Amino acid sequence: MSIETAVPTASAPLPYTCPSWCVVDHANDPLLRFPGDPDVMHRSAEAWLAPNDERSGHPGRWELVAHIVAPGLPEDDQDVPLMVLETQDGPGGPYVELDAEQVEEFIRQGKAFLAHVQQLGEQLAASSRKGKRS
Repeated sequence: MSIETAVPTASAPLPYTCPSWCVVDHANDPLLRFPGDPDVMHRSAEAWLAPNDERSGHPGRWELVAHIVAPGLPEDDQDVPLMVLETQDGPGGPYVELDAEQVEEFIRQGKAFLAHVQQLGEQLAASSRKGKRS
């Protein structure tokens, strides 16, 4: 575990114990925090999928981001770290929270999806080569 220090005043530092995966700089959080603050959240680094959007039919970029979140002070057994998957088409976009078992299922589905995308890409490339020979 790493420890960050949030400082609401110069004379009263407040320690927060973070999970090893937390990348939040609690010391520089613009909101003042206090012991027991239910809004303290730990977040991991983010994994991004950002396809080329030049022909997306959607104005601007769209991205898929995954990261882990956990409340700083769990209130009950339901407050556990979860993986959050979000589409980044602007603030407040759609998201889903997954537990460890659901993450494994998402990975299985993702691998099957990527295998299908690869197959489609190969078919597209073959079709393009045939078109150039004609």
